[in-house]
Amino acid sequence: MSIPVPPCPQESAVVHSQAADPPPPPIGETPPSVCLAEVICRLQVDPDLSLVRKREMISALRSVARLLELDPAAIPAAPRELRNRLAALSPAAGGISHGRWNNIRSLTLAALRQAGVRTMRGRAHEPLAPVWQALRALLPDANARFGLSRFMSFCSTQTVTPEAVGTTTFAAFQQALDTDSLVKTPGVVYRTSCRIWNQSASGISGWPNFIATIPANDRLYALKWQDFPDSFVADADKFLHRLGNQDPFADDYAPSVKPSTVNMRRKQILQIATALVRSGQPASAITGLATLVQVPNATLVLRFFFNRFQNKKAKYLHQQALLLKTIARHWAKAGSDHVETLAKICRNLAIKHTGMTEKNRLRLRQFDNPANVSALVNLPRRVLDELSRNDDGGRDAALQAMYATAVELLTIAPIREENLTELRLDRHFVSIRAGSAKTLHLVLSAEETKNDAPYELEIPPDTAKLLATYRTQYHPRLSKGVSPWLFPNPAGERRSVVSFAQGISRFVLRETGIVMNVHIFRHTAAKLHLDAHPEDIETVRRILGHKNVTTTTRYYAETKTAAAFRRYGDLIAGLRDQSQISVRRGTGRGRS
Repeated sequence: MSIPVPPCPQESAVVHSQAADPPPPPIGETPPSVCLAEVICRLQVDPDLSLVRKREMISALRSVARLLELDPAAIPAAPRELRNRLAALSPAAGGISHGRWNNIRSLTLAALRQAGVRTMRGRAHEPLAPVWQALRALLPDANARFGLSRFMSFCSTQTVTPEAVGTTTFAAFQQALDTDSLVKTPGVVYRTSCRIWNQSASGISGWPNFIATIPANDRLYALKWQDFPDSFVADADKFLHRLGNQDPFADDYAPSVKPSTVNMRRKQILQIATALVRSGQPASAITGLATLVQVPNATLVLRFFFNRFQNKKAKYLHQQALLLKTIARHWAKAGSDHVETLAKICRNLAIKHTGMTEKNRLRLRQFDNPANVSALVNLPRRVLDELSRNDDGGRDAALQAMYATAVELLTIAPIREENLTELRLDRHFVSIRAGSAKTLHLVLSAEETKNDAPYELEIPPDTAKLLATYRTQYHPRLSKGVSPWLFPNPAGERRSVVSFAQGISRFVLRETGIVMNVHIFRHTAAKLHLDAHPEDIETVRRILGHKNVTTTTRYYAETKTAAAFRRYGDLIAGLRDQSQISVRRGTGRGRS
C-alpha cells in the first residue's frame, strides 16, 4: 500500500508538535520538495531506528542547519544541493572539530538514505560482492584500493560484474557521484577512478580489458613544449636567455630580470602559444615568437583569455597583452604601426589601479571580528601545543607543524609566497651572538625581493623558540636525508610555490574557519597595524617592503578610513552616553 509523503514542515512544528506521528513515507526516488525538516520528521517516526541512532542522526542534521544558519525547512535534502552548501561551510568557525564534522557528514548521509532520499553509498559501508572482492585483491597498493573503492562499491551495489563494466557503467557512476553523493570533489573522484582502472587494465593480469575515457580537466589547457616545432622552442629559449643574461659584455645584453621572472615569462609564452592552438591555429604553424605577435594571432590569443575570464578584464590578461607587445617591439622588431596596434589593445585591457580588489576586501573584513584575529595569531602555538601532546612521530604531524610554522612566519614577517618557499636554513636565518643573549634574524638580500630592496628583521623570541622546535622535532621527518630548505618536499627539494600556498590556505581554513590565501597575510598585517595606529603608514610600508609610501597609501587608505569611522562611531556612542547621564540627572532637555 502506498503512503502519501507529507508536505515539508517547518522545523518548529517538527520539534514541538503534539500531533500524532505521521506514517513513514515510502522508500524511493527523492521527491523534489524534500527538505531537512521533512527528513527529521521521517526519522522521528521510523520504527526501524533505535532511539540512540535516531538521536544521532537528528542531531547531525540540526548541526548542519545551525552551521548554515538556516531553518531545516529551508535546506533541500537533495545530495547535490546539500553538497554545494556544505562545501561553503567551515566547521572550525562553528567550533566543530574535524572528527565531529566527519561524523556529522556520515550521519547526514545515513539519515538521508534512511528517510528515503536516493543517495550513493560510500567506500566501505557494505561488503563487496565476491567477484569485486577478488578483483580488489589484485590491486598492488593501498592508494589504488582507496582510489577505486567508490567505483567498486557502486558496481557491487548495482550488481554489475567486472566483466560487464563499460561506458554505460562509468557514465552511471559519474552521474551518481554528481547527483547522489556528498563527495566534495566528484569530478576529481571520477577522474581518479578512471585513471586507476585504466592503469590496472594495462598492468594487471586478469583485469577486464575495458579502457575508460578520462574527462579533461577544464582548468588544465596548456600544451607541452614538445608539441610545438623545434624552431619555436629555440626562439623562445633565446628570448628568455636574453632576459636573464647576466653578462654585461654580451652583444645582446639588456638589463636582466630575476630568474623567477624568466620562469614566469616561460610559462606565459607556452600559455600564449597554447591559446593560439586552442583558437584554431595548428601548432606546426607556430615556428617562432614572431608568429604569436602577428596582430590577428595576438587578437585570437587575448580573446581566448578574455573568454576564460567570463568576458571581463583581468590583470593576468593585461600582462599577456604587455608581453606580446614587448616581444613584437624588442624581439620580432615589428614595425611602428604593428607595435602601436598592440599597444592600443594593451591600453584597452588595462585595469585602473584603485588599490585592493573587492575579493581581498571581503577577506580582510573577516578581521573586523576580534575572534578571528585571535584565532589566526594564536593558531601556530595552539597547533604545536596540541602536537606536543599527541605526536605519533609520523609525517602527518610534521606536515601540521610545517604549516603552523609557515603561518607563524607570515604573521610576524609577511613576505611573499615565492620568498617563503625559498627560505633556507643555511642562508636566511642568521644568529647574532650566542647563549642567552642570542638573537635570530631573518635576512633576504635585495636580489631576492620583488622590489630589489633588502629585507631583514629580528625574529621575536617566541617565534624563534617555535622555529627551533620545528627544526629539531619535525623538519627531519619531511624529507629523506638532510635538506637545507626550511619547507622541503619529500625529495628534500624546495616545495612548489602554488601547492605550498594552497596547503597553507587549506590549513588555516580547516583550523580556524578563516578564508585567506598567502598574500592576504600582507594585507592583514597592514590592517592590524593601522587599526591600532591609523596614521602610522610608514611602519606598514617598511613591514611590507614597499619602496614608495604612495603604493602603501593606495592599497590601505580604505583601512585608515575604516579606522577613522570606528573612532567617530566611538565618539558618537560616548556623546550619547553623556546625554543619557545628563537626562537622568535632570540637566538636559528632558528636564520637567
